[in-house]
Amino acid sequence: MDARLSRRSILSGAATGALCAGFGLAPSPRALAADFYQGKTLTMIVGFAPGGGVDSTARVVAKHLVRFIPGQPNVVVQNMEGAAGMVAASHLERRVAADGLTIATPGRSWFIEGVTKNPSVSFDPTKFTYIGSPGVPNSMMYVRSASGIKSFDELKASPKTLSFGALGGGTMTAMVPTMLAANGVPVKAIVGYGSTARILLALEQGEVDGIFTVEDTFARRQDLLKNRIVIPILQNKATATGIPLVRDAFPGNQRGLLDLVLSSENFGLPVVGPPGIPADRVDILRKAFLAMCADKEYQAEATRIDQPVGAPLDGAQLAAMMNALAAAATPEMVAAYRRLTVSK
Repeated sequence: MDARLSRRSILSGAATGALCAGFGLAPSPRALAADFYQGKTLTMIVGFAPGGGVDSTARVVAKHLVRFIPGQPNVVVQNMEGAAGMVAASHLERRVAADGLTIATPGRSWFIEGVTKNPSVSFDPTKFTYIGSPGVPNSMMYVRSASGIKSFDELKASPKTLSFGALGGGTMTAMVPTMLAANGVPVKAIVGYGSTARILLALEQGEVDGIFTVEDTFARRQDLLKNRIVIPILQNKATATGIPLVRDAFPGNQRGLLDLVLSSENFGLPVVGPPGIPADRVDILRKAFLAMCADKEYQAEATRIDQPVGAPLDGAQLAAMMNALAAAATPEMVAAYRRLTVSK
């Protein structure tokens, strides 16, 4: 065989080599996704009105998250209140493109309505894209000092029924007081407030006597605590000395239902996207979220609004937890939950 190469062979070989080199230099899917965010705007939808704990946390997350997304997109926050976050969640599922440019912080309890098959809810919470959660807070029962109640024992013995401001009927703000009332505690849930910020205003003005909510609800109203306008008398986790646990206020056969009611606390405040976001963009958003949670500047600002730091939940973990919650929602448990919801 002639050792000399024809011109055609040389050109063919050069072309093949150039093609191979081109493949070697081709950007990875992650790099392409990073380029996607360059010059774009990320929208954060918030399921509650401005001023409450959900809104405060969502705005801090939105502000810092984009710092860790390659391409550092701009960010806007859009409040879409209604039905304790279900309006925002429904909008995310039905009307938002799955391109990774719109995410949401609907709230704390919206997904329970999906898991328990609320007839008015069309979305399946196991189908959403989970980005992450800053951490798990503690929930407490607070009462106005002006009520004269200084402890949970005093509340149980009160001759007067105290009114508790609540969001939707399927939120723990309403369901925990309702469960307590069914066990003889003189409390009544007043359902229909559009946001916890509005309940705090009602507390301040004496329109209601108490609230059961997560601690960071008071992010922008620390004055209510510092001035002892409201005081905590019951807690879900043993973080405050001398305050009894919610679980101890119920008989053992009701604690499974209580766990479902309080399951929103186990998820913290999830940041989610619509179903079907491309995997490479999901990877970028999840990694950016965890990097944000480890950032000192973010932690300092989150601490100022009483948002838990140091133990975030990643998106994959949240997705697994949601699947487990859906699997545990047996027909019997859902029926008990529904009876509790309609009893208000």
